Amino acid sequence: MPAVDKFTTSLETLRLRLARTPLPAWGREAAAAWQGVLPPALKPLVQGDASRLLLDRDGDQLRVAVADAAGERPLGEVPLSDPDVRDAMARRLADSPAPAWLMLPASAVLRRTLSLPVAAEARLRDVLVHEIDRQTPFTADQVSFEGRVLGRDAGGQALRVELLVLPRARLEAELQAIGPLAARLAGADVRDADGRGLGINLLAHTQRARRADPSRRLNLALAGIALVALVLALGLVRYNRSQALAELRAEVAQANAEVRQARMARNQLVAKVEAANFLATRRAARPTMLEVLDELTRRVPDDTSVDKLTIDDGKIVMVGQSRAAPALVGLLQASPIVAEPALTGAVQADPRSGRDRFTLTARIVAGPTEVADGTVR
Repeated sequence: MPAVDKFTTSLETLRLRLARTPLPAWGREAAAAWQGVLPPALKPLVQGDASRLLLDRDGDQLRVAVADAAGERPLGEVPLSDPDVRDAMARRLADSPAPAWLMLPASAVLRRTLSLPVAAEARLRDVLVHEIDRQTPFTADQVSFEGRVLGRDAGGQALRVELLVLPRARLEAELQAIGPLAARLAGADVRDADGRGLGINLLAHTQRARRADPSRRLNLALAGIALVALVLALGLVRYNRSQALAELRAEVAQANAEVRQARMARNQLVAKVEAANFLATRRAARPTMLEVLDELTRRVPDDTSVDKLTIDDGKIVMVGQSRAAPALVGLLQASPIVAEPALTGAVQADPRSGRDRFTLTARIVAGPTEVADGTVR
């Protein structure tokens, strides 16, 4: 099957499925309600020019009427026996923007109501071709026919279809009777018992007059303009959104950079504070150099001379001469800020001074702290 036929079949199937739903009726009701609230001056613009010229032949007389949204209004009668009048009427129809329709009486067609399966709706005309031989004394090539769906049953499994059959001989006789007007016809409809048209077209496609519809072209142009405007509006909205998104992303990136800088500054500040607190804590935990020197001055006896004193990272190395070098260990053990005093190496006597040369090591510890009440712990 060609791609065009597949596409047409898919569209027809979709249309039929949509027709079985309540959506079309709701759409018509919504459209009618919307048109009902429009001002009278705008209704023709929305509804368009839906007027038709209706031609009813009664013998040698042709009744002309115009049908539009307001109803059907007679315009007059034209004698078909006068060739000049018929030619003038044909020219008028050619210049008229309203299509001309030939209206046939109800007695001109055979009408049969059929019950068909729902699946037949997709190919209704092909199904009706076979029904013509069964329902009428004619064959399909002898008649012009149309079918219209009257309704569906509650279960949606069957269709009520009306078959309307017009013999071609009767149609050709009607067309010959109106002469040159037949070439200007857009369709042939049938009046029901109430005198209203059934809304079908029994005229063959090759016999229908083609006319340009300016309102249709205008509507198509307006629809195209509206579509282009919609696409441009959507593109503009998308562009604005993309620009806003780009600006937002730039602001977020800048905010993240500022946050990172603030976090780095805070971490540096915390590190510096911790280092300062550590140094301050270390300094507070150990006595100052003056306190150590004062403590050593008070603990070391006067008969001891110190030749070298080194204090490095809390460790004391003292080299000197004393008359009682071993007693220095006991004297420094009583100190609250000196711990683990000990003599290293051998104590050697100095023959010139008569004193012992010694090397003493010790460790500086936290001294006594003074609390708020002035007591020392």
